[in-house]
Amino acid sequence: MRAWVLLFLALPLALAQGLTREEVRVLDRLSEEALKADPAYLRALADLEAARQTLGILGALSAEAGASLAGEYGQVSPSYRLALSLNLAELFRDKGPALRALEAQVEDARRQVRVRVAEAFFRWLIAREAARAAADALEARQAEAAAVQARARVGAATPADALAAAERVSQARLGLYRANLDLALALENLARVVGLPLDALRALLRPLEGGGGSGGAPPAPKGP
Repeated sequence: MRAWVLLFLALPLALAQGLTREEVRVLDRLSEEALKADPAYLRALADLEAARQTLGILGALSAEAGASLAGEYGQVSPSYRLALSLNLAELFRDKGPALRALEAQVEDARRQVRVRVAEAFFRWLIAREAARAAADALEARQAEAAAVQARARVGAATPADALAAAERVSQARLGLYRANLDLALALENLARVVGLPLDALRALLRPLEGGGGSGGAPPAPKGP
């Protein structure tokens, strides 16, 4: 478990590390969605709830029921018995340590889910920023190539200069394609960790579109 991931699990620390309040809110929502479908967390929660149900007098009661048939003069009539017993030792037994252990298991399962979601979310944020940077780099290279071509038309730049500028545009475009692929993979991984279809995940990420980008959609390369 990476320590830097745990730092993002609390709101003030997350803000200190550079997450916006909206990103923290989205991260919390993603964690809530993941908890709804995580088998280990749900199992630990069910065990804790079952243990709480045994507290008090109801947990110390046990019942035995039975039925028998008695016949008289060729007729059959049912007779029933029900026995209740109270286990005083069970009633007064201290269940605190067992409950605390189960509560710790629930908290540990919740923490593990939040860490997995946080890791996937941060990878997506990093991939999104990388894709934006690649898009900006391509735009800058395209502007540079256009300026070189303009100078070449008036004899202020050589054909070699124009060819080199065009090569830099090609490299920047390739970098954007690679960044877009990384972003798509990060989005799919986040959907898998959270347990949501891609469309549902994009809807949860949509509030982050205001900061630039499109909730996981790679930036489209511009023409030369």
